[in-house]
Amino acid sequence: MKKSALLQIQIFVISLHVITRWIGDGSPLFCYLTQMIQAEVVIGLIQEKLTESGLFLVDVLVRPGNKILVLLDSMQGVTIDECIMVSRLIEKNLDREKEDYELEVSSPGLDKPIKLPVQFEKNIGRTLDVVLSDGETLKGKLLGVTPLGIQLEQEIISKDTKTGKKKKEIIAQEINFQEIKTAKIELSLKRNK
Repeated sequence: MKKSALLQIQIFVISLHVITRWIGDGSPLFCYLTQMIQAEVVIGLIQEKLTESGLFLVDVLVRPGNKILVLLDSMQGVTIDECIMVSRLIEKNLDREKEDYELEVSSPGLDKPIKLPVQFEKNIGRTLDVVLSDGETLKGKLLGVTPLGIQLEQEIISKDTKTGKKKKEIIAQEINFQEIKTAKIELSLKRNK
């Protein structure tokens, strides 16, 4: 009886090794067999220190295999030293003996969508590409942020019915946060004169 139980355990371990080599460590099966770190745990570890440092949390993602991505920002941007400080704070409070993990701490970057009202505030004056929840795409200068949404200045080009010439019209539009599917900063290499 003891030999058969031992044989079953050995078969299971060998099978697990073969499966993880075949489908990878990031597979749902492997992640199910290992303990996942919860994003809320990571947030709880750093939230107070972020507030003290003038930083704000944009997102915490925990992907299969305990790959943790922490995205930070501030009104002045994020320095490497601030990323190191947050990384060390997390590492100090998570036990690698219990939970093996991979950790990345960074700013979201200009190519990532804006998620939080404070990020909109930080980018007042910049040109945004906004996709609304109905699929409509808008492009304009971010004029301001209200408690309910943003103010976007758009340049509309239309044809004058009398002269047939094109005319530019500047309009300001209020957009509720609930209507925004995605908003990204338009990257431009032009120099301001």
